Amino acid sequence: MPAPKNCPCDSAFPYELCCGMYHGNPGTAPTAEALMRSRYSAFALKNFAYINATQKLSAETMQSVDDIAQSNEYTQWLKLEVINTEQGLNNDTRGVVEFCAHFKEGKHTGRLSERSLFEKTDGCWYYVAGEHEVQGNTPLKKSALMNLGRNDPCFCDSGKKYKKCCG
Repeated sequence: MPAPKNCPCDSAFPYELCCGMYHGNPGTAPTAEALMRSRYSAFALKNFAYINATQKLSAETMQSVDDIAQSNEYTQWLKLEVINTEQGLNNDTRGVVEFCAHFKEGKHTGRLSERSLFEKTDGCWYYVAGEHEVQGNTPLKKSALMNLGRNDPCFCDSGKKYKKCCG
């Protein structure tokens, strides 16, 4: 999938100057929030190898890249809202980021609310656990993605029609 112009994490920065820097070099996110945003963008762009490389889960919750891809095959991530960040700065070794991520699966919309725990090991931040709740058919402020038709230009700025690209 071609890189979008604007970063999917809703930072208002171009992708290359935001999460794109971390996607090309896993382990370089300077804060827990930067890692969380880059992981959201990786989900939105279906970069599941990055997701796998930036997590250290317990043995019973360990996932392969294929597991992650299968569970997100039909999910289109629409909007990220960071609610709160506790610690997780450069000099910290732990951090918590609370966020809401809006998504669409088929004709249904939903919202994933999560408190994610991050730990810094050998200078790199990793996602280690999270408590989440998924709500289906949640209201979402109308966005351009919600009005996208099959023959409209794709939202990722590839120049292709949506149906031939991300659709």
